[in-house]
Amino acid sequence: MSTSTPHTHSHDPPPIHGTPPGEDEPYITYGQFQSVLKLMRLQNAVPISVLVSLGTGLICALVIHPGMGEISLLHPTLLIPNNLLVGIYWAILYALQVGFALLLSLARSSETKELLVHGVGMRFAAANWLNTATFVCWTLQMFRTAEAIVFINVLLLLSIHITLIQFPPTWRHPLNALLVHGMTSLFLAILLDLHLLHGGSVALDWVIEHRKQLGKYTWQSVGALIGVHVVQVAWEVYSHSYSLAVGATYSLFCLLFSTPRTNPGLPETAMSKPAPLVITTIIFIVLHPLAIIASAVLHRQLERQGQIRLVEEAESAEERVRRAEQRAADLEAEHAGHDHEHAAAAAAPAAAAGAPARDPPTGDLIDV
Repeated sequence: MSTSTPHTHSHDPPPIHGTPPGEDEPYITYGQFQSVLKLMRLQNAVPISVLVSLGTGLICALVIHPGMGEISLLHPTLLIPNNLLVGIYWAILYALQVGFALLLSLARSSETKELLVHGVGMRFAAANWLNTATFVCWTLQMFRTAEAIVFINVLLLLSIHITLIQFPPTWRHPLNALLVHGMTSLFLAILLDLHLLHGGSVALDWVIEHRKQLGKYTWQSVGALIGVHVVQVAWEVYSHSYSLAVGATYSLFCLLFSTPRTNPGLPETAMSKPAPLVITTIIFIVLHPLAIIASAVLHRQLERQGQIRLVEEAESAEERVRRAEQRAADLEAEHAGHDHEHAAAAAAPAAAAGAPARDPPTGDLIDV
């Protein structure tokens, strides 16, 4: 009679596929965790803001009538830009913004992530939402509200620009230089040089309704143009912002190749801009490239001075080391001399104690 052995089920715990013995468990710090969360928020917020801003701009410019460009022509000022050139500018800017959104999703290096999180952050998404509100307000012809939003947006983009000074562009990361530094600078330039100047002129009612009013707001427009571009030129020299200079120069060409018309549908109603305004525009077209050259020369001189200072500091450090070594050698020689003297002084009594005693002198014995 055969007996069957009952099957016993093992209750041993399953193997744990964890960290091998002797190795530290992987962990991240709280700061790294916060940076990851911020990057994830940016990856969600920025593409949405770009798409909404782009879609709103297309609708307000091409679908609705009168659109943004048509409203601009209906309110001619001395600082009105060329609509075609402005459209090309916005097309380039939105292409860079789409590239920026892709860079957010594809960023791998720690330097790029730090630039995106701490250099730009959620302020860029907020700037796009403010830009969307500007499009809507301008289309609804709420000019003062639109310009107030533009002014806030300029301050917001300026804060991004100031923060990016801590993350200078390098040749090692050309996409960062183009899609982050270049894009934000071009965004700031078009708002500051075109929308704020022309929109501000409309909001202040510097509108030219008749040919007789052509010279009425000449010096106000010249003063506004000088005030904006003098600050930009100084900032370009200080911050080495070449892309801002490119955007400002392009904006000036947009102003130069535009003519206000009392009736947008009639080309013969076009009016020539006053000579002071044209001369001021040309002067700044020349000054912005000169600012780039001056910035490059200044940057090179500072680097050269820094290298000279490093060489001088290295030479002085070597001289200090040489003097310290010489002083140490002198002290060592002095200590060696003192030790020799002490050794000689200590050896003299010992030598005297170990010397043989002399016999007394012998002479003739005298009997008493």
